[in-house]
Amino acid sequence: MQPLLDRLGTERPVIALDWLGHGGRPIPERFTVEAIGADLIAQLDARGIAAAHFFGFSVGGLLALWLAARHPERVLSVATLTAKFIYDARAIAHATHLTSAERLLRSNPERAAALERMHAPQDWQALIVKVRDMFAEFAERPPLTREELAGITKPVLALGALEDPLVPAAEVRELAGLVPGAIPALFPGTAHPLAQAPLDTIVRTLTRFIDNPAGLQRTARVKLTEFRWDRR
Repeated sequence: MQPLLDRLGTERPVIALDWLGHGGRPIPERFTVEAIGADLIAQLDARGIAAAHFFGFSVGGLLALWLAARHPERVLSVATLTAKFIYDARAIAHATHLTSAERLLRSNPERAAALERMHAPQDWQALIVKVRDMFAEFAERPPLTREELAGITKPVLALGALEDPLVPAAEVRELAGLVPGAIPALFPGTAHPLAQAPLDTIVRTLTRFIDNPAGLQRTARVKLTEFRWDRR
């Protein structure tokens, strides 16, 4: 995420908000979207920020949309990148596989070491188990209903990747179709892992959106060279 933050930070002030229990913060007994959202609001309050533009990657995109639905007074706009909002049995099984500490230690020790550094002094393995448990609860109680998504009134940009293995392009299109006026934009390749995404293109599009959401909505019918706009 840091390379993307560095690029965004050249245009305007950018603040990276750590999730509850992440970045070395104490791990709660149980993760819920409500608790994470309340913590994000508290972080804004501590900084004296009344409202902000939110960008969220993957599950972070879902959290940004949750804020727009539940706390619209704190949100100026939302941009998501491969936001995950469908948590059916297949998605839960995939999330369980991805959040297996044993798998990471065996097949991707560099990633495991990075997680250990990122969340020190907390136990990163205990953390991902609790996050996995939260995902499992999403199957029974979605954090956002389709009705809540349809009630979002803030400008929304839904970015996605045509070959993403975790959040299919169809899911990005479906999400954008549920939020009134949302702009779906897809680029070739994948965003998982984020390092493989076209970060410079994403930053240019985010900047255009934040500067003038209505203007970007008007041009969303145009097929650009780097994104495929799906607004009909």
